[in-house]
Amino acid sequence: MSRTAVTIKLDDSEHGILTKIYHKRSVPEFIKQRILAVLAAASGWQNKEIAPKHGLEVHFVGMWRNRFAKHQRCWKQTDEPLRPAMNETLILGWHADQKGRGRKETITPEQRIKIAAMSLESPEQSGLPVTQWTSALLADEAIRRGIVDTISVSSVRTILKKRFVAPPQSILAQCQNRRS
Repeated sequence: MSRTAVTIKLDDSEHGILTKIYHKRSVPEFIKQRILAVLAAASGWQNKEIAPKHGLEVHFVGMWRNRFAKHQRCWKQTDEPLRPAMNETLILGWHADQKGRGRKETITPEQRIKIAAMSLESPEQSGLPVTQWTSALLADEAIRRGIVDTISVSSVRTILKKRFVAPPQSILAQCQNRRS
């Protein structure tokens, strides 16, 4: 049994905004694919016709058709004086990825700072017979000190690359002295 796809109707201004966004060079390709699916759906095409013609998956086309229709319906049902203007920012927000997707963070910012601060210490202070930290040694030491339950070597590298270290106190003091 086949289901009927949600109908999308665009007025001239909505169609113009979507087309303008689609042709912008600064818009990421994944957003352009989503807009293309909506534009094709507004032309009356079915998901199974849109997908092969534009190199997309049928479920992808249906998902973006439904999401756009939902946002558009809510937008139109809002009282006109309270309704935000239909513009590129609004449309791009409708086509953005939803929060909550992907793997959740397991290491807190406080833990990151402690690991980064630990990297500034000498390994000899921890009783290790080496003069410089490696990512593997930092991971082992963070677990030994109870900063984290588990952490991978690559996570330690990422923490150090992003420099989650607060500047030394002397630098902060110098900045505050300059302001006075």
